[in-house]
Amino acid sequence: MKIGDKIHNLEDLIGIKDCDGLNGPDQIVRRAGLDFDVYKDDLSKHDGNLDGFFAIKRKDTDRVFNIVRNNYQVIQTRETLDPFDEIVKDYGAKYTNAGTLWDGGKIWVQAELPEKLRFNNPDFDNDVMASYIMLMIDHTGTGCNAMFPYTSRAACNNQFFSFTSAARKHGLSIRHRSNWKERLEIVREAFRNAIAGNEVFMKKAEKLTTWKIAEREVRGFTNVIFPDIRKVDEKREHATSQEKKREEVVNLFHRGLGNRGETRWDAFNAVTEYLDHHQGSKRITKSMESEKVEKRDNRKTFERRFISNMTGGINNNLKHRAFKTLLNEKTFQRINKPEVVFN
Repeated sequence: MKIGDKIHNLEDLIGIKDCDGLNGPDQIVRRAGLDFDVYKDDLSKHDGNLDGFFAIKRKDTDRVFNIVRNNYQVIQTRETLDPFDEIVKDYGAKYTNAGTLWDGGKIWVQAELPEKLRFNNPDFDNDVMASYIMLMIDHTGTGCNAMFPYTSRAACNNQFFSFTSAARKHGLSIRHRSNWKERLEIVREAFRNAIAGNEVFMKKAEKLTTWKIAEREVRGFTNVIFPDIRKVDEKREHATSQEKKREEVVNLFHRGLGNRGETRWDAFNAVTEYLDHHQGSKRITKSMESEKVEKRDNRKTFERRFISNMTGGINNNLKHRAFKTLLNEKTFQRINKPEVVFN
C-alpha cells in the first residue's frame, strides 16, 4: 500500500510484525493476543421470540460478533491453528506475522517458506519471489476458515495467489459446519496441491520474461483489464477513472519497482503493483494526513483492504485475468491498434 511516497506492507500496518523466532501455537497465541475463546449464546434465553438464533460472542469480553442460526458450528482458534502449525513445521516455514481484525472477529497468522522461487532465465536471476503460507480464522459468522500459500515479489511486494477465489472456496476453506474436522483433512491435501501450483505459476511466468512487448501492446492490454464501464463522452475535458487506471499501469510498466519496460512480465507486474499499492493511495494518504480522520478509521480501511486481498476478492480475479491474457500468444499476434485489441 502506497502512502505518500513510501510503499508499506498491509501486514505491517495491521499486524504485530515481530513474530520472527516464535515457535509453535502457544507463543503465537500469547504474542498476538489470540488467547480467547468464542461461544454461541442462545438468544431464546433472553427473548422467547428468538428461538433458534444465537449470538457469537468473544468469551473474555462478551463482544458480539454476529447473530447466527443453530447450524453454525463454533471452531476455536487453536482447533485450526494447531493443524496449521503442523504444516508450518512440515514445510520448514518460519512465523513472520500475525494479528487480529475487528476486535478478534478475524485472526490471521503468516509464515514464510524457506525456499525462494527463482527463474531459470539468467536475465531475471535477481527477480525473486518469496513464498508465504497464511491462516485466516473467522469468528464473525460471515466467512470461512482457510489456509493457503501465496507469493510476494521481493522487488515490490506484489502478491499473487496461484489459485482463483472460486478454487480456494472449494478446496482451501473450512466452513463452520458439523463436518469441519473431516473438511480439515481435505484442506490439508488441497494445500499441498496449492503449494505445487506456485511452481506451475513460476514456469508460466518465465514465459512472460522472454516475450517482448511494445507500449502500444501494453495499452491494448490495459483496455482489457480496465475497460470503459460506460460509453465515453468524446466532448469531455477530463480523463475517466478507467483511463487514469490504464495510464498508471502503462507508467508502472516502464517505471514500476523491479520493472524494465520490456516484457510481458513487466506488464503483469505493472497490474499487480497498481492493484496492491497504488489503487486508492491518494485517498488513503489524504486520510492519513487529515486531523479530522481518527487513526482507528484508517486502520479499518487497512483491515478491509487486507481481507479483500487475502480472501480472493476482485483484485485477485483481475490479476488472474491479466496473467491469462498475457500468456495468450495467439491474441498478441493479432494486435493492430490498442482500441481494437481483444474484442
